Amino acid sequence: MADNTNEGHSVNFRNSQSESPSDEIISIKDPGNAELIKPNQETENMEVHHHPDIHHKPKKWKEYFLEFLMIFLAVTLGFIAENLREHITESSKEKQYIAGFIRNVKDDTANLHHVIESDKQQVKGVDSMLNLSHVNMAIDSNRKSFYYIAIRYFYNSSSFKSNDATLQQLKSTGDYRLIEKDHVADSLAKYDADIHSIYSQGAYYEVYFKEILSRLDELTDMTILGDTSLIINEKMMNRPFPPLRDDDGKLPTLFNKIFDFRIITNAYVENFLKPQLENSKNLIAFLKKEYDIKD
Repeated sequence: MADNTNEGHSVNFRNSQSESPSDEIISIKDPGNAELIKPNQETENMEVHHHPDIHHKPKKWKEYFLEFLMIFLAVTLGFIAENLREHITESSKEKQYIAGFIRNVKDDTANLHHVIESDKQQVKGVDSMLNLSHVNMAIDSNRKSFYYIAIRYFYNSSSFKSNDATLQQLKSTGDYRLIEKDHVADSLAKYDADIHSIYSQGAYYEVYFKEILSRLDELTDMTILGDTSLIINEKMMNRPFPPLRDDDGKLPTLFNKIFDFRIITNAYVENFLKPQLENSKNLIAFLKKEYDIKD
């Protein structure tokens, strides 16, 4: 009987994988030392990092209060410093405005001096003209006086105009609030109101002045100003002057207007311009003292 060749023989199939993977040696060539390192050896060599303890001890209430106090003081000091800086800036700007206003008022005083003197001279001329209100204008000497006075005193006017640049800037920019001293702000407001009162009176002055000019144009022949046979260098020549065109009885009306003009002009000077000149001088002295401003 034929023998079974497989009988009596045991075939031991060796597992191609290592029975203990941990025993398997993995060759890692280190370029530096070319040592063989086992995986378990590498694990053993790893450093163990410990996480810091995140559980702090609770702070005492005094520590919280101290932190709050420090933050509060920092914010408060910052707020105070900012307010102080803003106050210093605004105080400097306030003083600049006052200095500018003083310069404007100085311009006004110079203008007031000029207008007062001009209008006082005009009142004298008006008085001279009124002296002719009942004379015979058919006489050449009377007509020459009439023309002379009219040319000298009624063809130029002088009314006051304030230099209000600083006041207008204070109003337009809203910087009136920078004037912290109440009595100073009141003084500026009063000055502004007084100026507008002067303007109102000056408007009457201008209306009557223009009315007189209109009536003079109807009555006179002002082309004589270009006639050198009659006037040379404002000097009247010894020749008859043209008659007045008083065919409709306009001359008495003219003298009535001139009389009204005298009243208005005199009131303008005495009741408005002169008091304003004195007030302007006092205001300049007052503001210089308040803000320690030197010339």
